[in-house]
Amino acid sequence: MNTNKTEKLGARDFISIGIFAAINLVIFFVIGGAAGMTLVGTVANIPITVFFTSIAYMLLVSKVRKKGTFLIMGTISALPGLMAANVIGVIASIVGWIVAEIVASANHYKSKKILILSYVIGCTLHSAGYTFPMYLSNAQYLIDRQEILHLTDAALQQYLQMFTWPMFFAMVALTVVTSFLGAFISTRILKKHFEKAGLL
Repeated sequence: MNTNKTEKLGARDFISIGIFAAINLVIFFVIGGAAGMTLVGTVANIPITVFFTSIAYMLLVSKVRKKGTFLIMGTISALPGLMAANVIGVIASIVGWIVAEIVASANHYKSKKILILSYVIGCTLHSAGYTFPMYLSNAQYLIDRQEILHLTDAALQQYLQMFTWPMFFAMVALTVVTSFLGAFISTRILKKHFEKAGLL
């Protein structure tokens, strides 16, 4: 990966962020939607999707290694949560990406290992922050949003049985694993195909 002459985001950088954010959202909605068709896929939605969205993130930070990249991308990724009226979860998710940004910026986006670590941190805190209100509310979150989430009474009862604190910590731990694997594999793919082709 080539270094940038300046760490300040420019117009072309914002365009790149916009393009990869769009790709990321398409992946998120397609994979998340497919996973959401099952009970397990719904509960493990974030751990599943971050494995696949890693390619958009890692390709972006390979091209735009400047302060603010992770934060902007992560913020855009968190915003769809507003569709479920989870404002607190969205804010907590953005805070997680702020932490990821701090880690990446401290190394000036130079180290691949730090970029992978930043992605894992962002995804993990995103997962924990976004879902925490659901578990904290003792499932009242789901009850209040039954219509928004299009849940039948039978489906709601199934979800209520799944939303326990052991499940919360299990999903956060799973996010650590899937985000790391996704970022690691994506980085290897980028090195093998994009860097050798001189595209990065």
